[in-house]
Amino acid sequence: MALVPGLLFGIAAMAAGGVLRWARLVPRGALWGIRYLRWGPATAVRIWAWLMTRTPQVATDFPGPGHSVAAAVGSGSHFGGQHVSQFVLHTEGVRDAYAHYDPPSMLSVQAEYKGLPDGIGSVAQAICQLAINCADKYPVDPAIAEVVARVQVLVLHAEAKAAEVYDVFVKEHEHDLMRFEAPRNNEHMWNIATRRPDGTLDLRNSMFSRTCEEVQHIYTRYEPESMTHVAAEFEGLPTGLENIATAVNFLAVKSADEYPVEKTVAETVAEVHQTLLRAASAAQELFPLFRRLHARDIRRHEDPRNGEEKWDV
Repeated sequence: MALVPGLLFGIAAMAAGGVLRWARLVPRGALWGIRYLRWGPATAVRIWAWLMTRTPQVATDFPGPGHSVAAAVGSGSHFGGQHVSQFVLHTEGVRDAYAHYDPPSMLSVQAEYKGLPDGIGSVAQAICQLAINCADKYPVDPAIAEVVARVQVLVLHAEAKAAEVYDVFVKEHEHDLMRFEAPRNNEHMWNIATRRPDGTLDLRNSMFSRTCEEVQHIYTRYEPESMTHVAAEFEGLPTGLENIATAVNFLAVKSADEYPVEKTVAETVAEVHQTLLRAASAAQELFPLFRRLHARDIRRHEDPRNGEEKWDV
């Protein structure tokens, strides 16, 4: 807004100066309007500097899916940045475990599809606990709990979409599954690969569901010592959700490129991944909102007055 009038005034002044030089009313070589051209940027800088003294600083840089959070969470000098988010820490475990998981058979892959909504539901319950704590336990503005609740709703949408994956898989692969559920005599003679020596097939619970349950169990029992720990959870929420989305994306990519499943199955898993990313995007509002609503409280920690601790309750 400051640059535009400065530019217009400068153009008008230079035009007037050109007319005056043509009429020989001013010496040639005088550059009219330069002061107005400099006034715009200088005014913009002064306005920006004034705004920065009135507005609390917020974090706006969040790591992308699959990136390490060491630089973003746990190493900063801002309020809460010196702590590691428990949500981030344990969702990293989900992401890393799933990145190296290689299902030995399609029955194990089936277990992953079936456990997908349960795993996401466990994450939603962890976020629900954070919303309850914000509303009933933590000394924060009620708007904070509302944002966390909105994030939880988006994760629940992802859970509902994940519930469709198993149904699509069963529908598309009814004949393949029937070979396991109601095998004909010597059904293994149709196998493409050799049979395992013990004649068994590996069928286990969902790796994704099991690791996500650990997130719920640990996070719902987590008791932060101070508001700096709570701030770390607010800052880490989008990264933690991106970790879960990354794990789901591993399943989507393998379903499309490695597993012998129909294209519709991979596409449905990819939709779950996108829904989780929308939840992570919504969660990015949380930490800046927290810093804005509690700027005065945070300033006591980041820029304490002499003897600030004497105001402790």
